[in-house]
Parts: sequence; structure tokens; C-alpha cells
Amino acid sequence: MQDTQQETASVASAYTIARRAERDGAPATDLGRLRWVLRITGAAFALIAGGTLSLAHISGLGWEFHAINGLVLVGVILMAYALAAISRRLHVQLERRYRARLFIRNLELQDMAMRDDLTQLFNRRYFFERLRRELDRARSLQSPLAILVLDVDRLKGVNDTYGHKAGDIVLVNLAKLMVKCTRTSDIPARLGGDEFGVVMPETDKDGAFAVAKRLQRALDVTPVYEQDGDSLKMNVSLGVSGFPWGGDTVDEVVQWADTHMYAAKTSGKNNAGPLSNTRERSRKSV
Repeated sequence: MQDTQQETASVASAYTIARRAERDGAPATDLGRLRWVLRITGAAFALIAGGTLSLAHISGLGWEFHAINGLVLVGVILMAYALAAISRRLHVQLERRYRARLFIRNLELQDMAMRDDLTQLFNRRYFFERLRRELDRARSLQSPLAILVLDVDRLKGVNDTYGHKAGDIVLVNLAKLMVKCTRTSDIPARLGGDEFGVVMPETDKDGAFAVAKRLQRALDVTPVYEQDGDSLKMNVSLGVSGFPWGGDTVDEVVQWADTHMYAAKTSGKNNAGPLSNTRERSRKSV
């Protein structure tokens, strides 16, 4: 759980820092302005210096001519150092800005690669990647781990009656309920079509069933589609599994979660209760 929170926090922190660096960096137009400032200032200084030296020479000055010549030379050197420092600073800020933009873009691409386009939940690939990581961690620390899988009942009927756009709205609203009913350390994902899953680190069997029941209660009272005064509530079939009470490998844990989900689908809609002891009975009979 701490690993998930730290990963989320580090990505958010890196994104914030990069955004700040991009905002504070020098805009690209500053370099163009600097070039014109250098040209105009250099030309003006050259004219002033040339005019001053010409007047000193015409006036027939002696040591005063050499003094003025020295001051002009010192002024030119100081101006060159100042303009070089300004140019270097703007180049550094501009480079920092471009690096920040590149880093932000990489973060956005990384986030897009592990998100479902429709629901903005994590996608199937990231779900199984995190499940493997969390299961390895749970085995090494002997800590509990749980997963929840669910399937939306009669979504095809919604698509046939209201259209596929309505079906998409149902999936999006279901995803929002899943996020609301789970912790920030959990990993809710869309596994494909109308199938969803949640990886719940450091969660035992009772905690997993508590999440399932919380989601069921939310679905009982929350419409997932509304149109022209009609409210549509959906049923889901849920399956719960975990380590060590549901399996020792990813395939075993997922298989028994699927078995529980389909058992719930045949026993009654929006139901996960009868599945709680299936795994224990199966292991005792082996």
C-alpha cells in the first residue's frame, strides 16, 4: 500500500515540479529579443565611442584622449561581459524549460500507456503488472493481498435500447463509483469490455468483501445513466480472491476470482456473498 501511495505521490510531485520549471523558464521569444538588444546596444555604443574619440582627437587633447580611450575600452569590455551573462542565463532558462516540457510529455505518455481511454481507470496490462508486483511483495512479507473482479450485467441490453453511447456512459459512471468506493492505494482497472478489476494491497478477505459490499450498496442507490427523466441502475456480478486465502500465484488468484464472479452471476445479480467459502472448501477437498 505504501509503495502505491509513494509511486502516485512521486509522479504527482515530479509533474508539479516540471510544471513549475516550465512556467518559470524563459520563453523562446526572449532569445530573439536578446539578439536585437545586442545589435542595437552594440551599434549605439560603437557610435557613441566613435563620436567621443573623434571629438577628443579634433580637440587636440593629449593625455585626456588616452584616458577617454581607456574608459571607452573598459566600457566595451563591461558591456560584453554583461550581455554574455544575460545571454547565458536566458539560454539556461530556455534549456530548463524545454527539459521540463519533455519530462511532462513523457509523464503524460506514460500515464496514457497505462490508462483505459474511455474510463480513465488503469488498463488490463497495468492491472496484471501491478498484481504481479503486489503478489511478490505479499509473499515476501507474508502480508495479505486481495483482488476484486466484476462484470456488468445486461450491458448489451442497454446498448440495444439506448445506444452504445449510453453504454459508454454506464461504464464511465461505474468507473467513478469504483474510484469512490476504493482507497487511493488500490488499483482499479478496466480489464476489457464490461469487465473490471481492483488490486487491493494489504487487504485481507474481510476487507475485500467489505469493498465489494460498499460498491454494491453504491450501485443500489446511484443511477449510472439518466436521460429524459429516466434513471437507470445497473447490477454487477462480483468475485473476490486474494493471497494467501485465494491462491499463491497470479493465475490461481485470478482464476478463483473469476470462478466466484460467475458463481455470483448464476446465484443472483449484484451478489458476492455466497462466494466467501468456496476456496476454503476446495482446498480442504484436495
